Amino acid sequence: MNLKDRVKKELVAVWELESNRQIIKDVALLAVATIVFHFLYWYSGMNDWIFGPFTQNVYDFFRHLAFNLSLIPCKAFIDKPFDISDTTYYFYEILPNGFKYYNRTMEINIDCSGVKQLLQFLLIMLLCRGNFWKKGVYFVVGCLVILFFNVVRIFLLTSIFADNPHLFKPIHDWIARPMMYIIIFSLWLIWISYFAKRKQKSSKPLAENPTPLA
Repeated sequence: MNLKDRVKKELVAVWELESNRQIIKDVALLAVATIVFHFLYWYSGMNDWIFGPFTQNVYDFFRHLAFNLSLIPCKAFIDKPFDISDTTYYFYEILPNGFKYYNRTMEINIDCSGVKQLLQFLLIMLLCRGNFWKKGVYFVVGCLVILFFNVVRIFLLTSIFADNPHLFKPIHDWIARPMMYIIIFSLWLIWISYFAKRKQKSSKPLAENPTPLA
């Protein structure tokens, strides 16, 4: 048997198991949902046909929410002095004459709001198998998890920007940004592994010769 036939045989054997088929379908659905979402988000004006005239209001709400929540740990743990205006951090140094010298600024813009991640998670949950109401509850919990980690991400990036601004861009692009995809993937994996499966009803076989009650 040549290599091609052996590979084909192995693939057929994998596909014949129902559990394997379900895993392949779930992963394929996740991949398709991710690709379709990003295409719609970047090229179809998805925000406008979802939120309509309230698009800017929605993004501003979540942007300010992320900023205000990240401000709490920033005030507690960042040693560099800063002022704030709207959703922007202004870091400064005190000059010998007592004046403030603002040497760098960092803005929390709409891309940091977390709305994109919430919409992506919504599409994934809509396409996932499972009970509709359970998915609704899990979606709400998942949104809270995503928003929490988004605040953590903003705080960590702000800390890095305050002390090592030259590291901000590489960490933002290669660690902080993929971090949110890892969170979404983890939420999907937990759902598929523990909540998507339907409980099978256990039925005890009847005895062939049941003992009559006295």
